[in-house]
Amino acid sequence: FFFEVLSDNGLHELAYTVMNQRTQPGYGWWIEQGATTTWEEWDGKGSRNHPMFGGGITWFYRKLAGMNTDPDRPGYRHIVFRPQPAGDITFASYSNLTPYGPAAINWKKETGIFLMDISVPVGCTATVYIPASKADDVMGNGMKLKRSKDIAFQCMEDGYAVYNVSSGNYKFKSYLL
Repeated sequence: FFFEVLSDNGLHELAYTVMNQRTQPGYGWWIEQGATTTWEEWDGKGSRNHPMFGGGITWFYRKLAGMNTDPDRPGYRHIVFRPQPAGDITFASYSNLTPYGPAAINWKKETGIFLMDISVPVGCTATVYIPASKADDVMGNGMKLKRSKDIAFQCMEDGYAVYNVSSGNYKFKSYLL
């Protein structure tokens, strides 16, 4: 939980720096060595597919990509999409086959623009956090969200416009300062 605790306590950039560390020991060093799984030992001895250090990997999809189950409605019946871009990362993508069908998030940062696509399985709902200075800076499925019946604005919270959606596929675009 180390990386998630850092992110949850305002140290998201530090979590990214530690995760990206290119010297041994470090996840970034593993990536430099061509690793696609977590190893049993930092130097690559032993198993090359070992869950011991796997807790750090959850940071990628829970925080960086930003797809989470709602603890009050477990089992992906309600999904919380809250991407947390960090460092020089310009995109992230994550998907999971839930009991109700596929759920996914893909986001991309461009100069002054944040693009995000999500998929919410049939019969499920989601709360969607979109990085934005104000709600008027967000578009959904190619239109201003005030006109949308399917995307309900909830509030502004900590640099995010927050919306509720039902099942379906959504494309969001926000203009960043």
